[in-house]
Amino acid sequence: MEFKQGEELIIVHFGELWLKGGNRDYYIRLLERNIREQLAGEDFSLQRNFDRLALRPGKGSDADKIIAKLKKVFGISAIELSVVAKPELDEIVSAAKKMLSRRPRAASIRIDSHRSYKQLPFTSVDIVDSLKKTADKLGIEPKPKEYERKLSISVTKDAAFLTLNRERGAGGLPVGSSGKAVILISGGIDSPVAAWYAMKRGLEPVYLHVHAFRDNREAERSKLSIIISKLAEFHPHSKTYFIPSYVFQANSSRFGKYELVLLKAFMLRIAEKVALREEADMIVTGESLGQVASQTSSNMAAEQQGIRLPVMRPLFGFDKEEIIAMAKKIGTFEESIKPYRDVCSINSRNPKTETRRGDMKTMLGKIGISKIASRSMALSTMREF
Repeated sequence: MEFKQGEELIIVHFGELWLKGGNRDYYIRLLERNIREQLAGEDFSLQRNFDRLALRPGKGSDADKIIAKLKKVFGISAIELSVVAKPELDEIVSAAKKMLSRRPRAASIRIDSHRSYKQLPFTSVDIVDSLKKTADKLGIEPKPKEYERKLSISVTKDAAFLTLNRERGAGGLPVGSSGKAVILISGGIDSPVAAWYAMKRGLEPVYLHVHAFRDNREAERSKLSIIISKLAEFHPHSKTYFIPSYVFQANSSRFGKYELVLLKAFMLRIAEKVALREEADMIVTGESLGQVASQTSSNMAAEQQGIRLPVMRPLFGFDKEEIIAMAKKIGTFEESIKPYRDVCSINSRNPKTETRRGDMKTMLGKIGISKIASRSMALSTMREF
């Protein structure tokens, strides 16, 4: 990409990825792929420029719309709408003067500069000193603290990028860089947030919803599809498996207070079967230690015995208020609080808080958990979002 004096570009910074050493190129290529998928239908060109990506919106493209989409791509630490100048001190000062002269003008400004290409005949301090003088002449007070706006200048070998508008990205790692995970998703608040955190650490999601309906189509038409569509804004083209629980329930009701713990064990076995089909490396749940009566350490240990894949719980140390705040931030909260016939709520009356692993093994054997899981899996349907 050749940079043109005075043009506006969207600069994508990838923070944590820069620390990946010999694997850095792999992560950045994956990030580029995810950006292209996220911006499908948009007119743009994308090119790596040292420690950043430069994105040029096509004619008629809405830069603000593109930035809004980029803010949902994991692996991006910051996004800037920048003006390009030649990597020459006079050209940088001239471009900054035009930017600072725009209305409405700030009364005070902080000026930061970073020069990544050290062979240039001027330093970052030279840039800051020159721009402070320019700001003074325009009646704008340079201030290191309590300023109205911030002007950042980043200088590479090929160009200087000046920005007054820096947005935080989603951070984390590109989705897919940490492998694939089967994520148990319910109609509640917690599991969509767990899915978001799993994606943030680079896991590609395969969703699994075990439901209380007789027909998978009822579950597919429910609010679950809306919740998963919200999560698909952070990573498009996700698969979701819908599996009914009635085969399990027909065999487990006689165990009373243990039924919910048995249900969780059943879900993990189904998740492992889906993982085998999808070549996933782990299972993710929305459990938080001690949040409800069934989510105790002994119950969690009992539920997952015999499961060969690691079971990850991203919300393990979160309290409910923290989870709710995150659900609101990612846009799933309003759907999650709508009434829904969730299978866990049906089986949650006075659940057992302590389950011995030996007792769990005996009960799973009595209900024939392997056959139940296989029969239930045969009733599954898969949908892509």
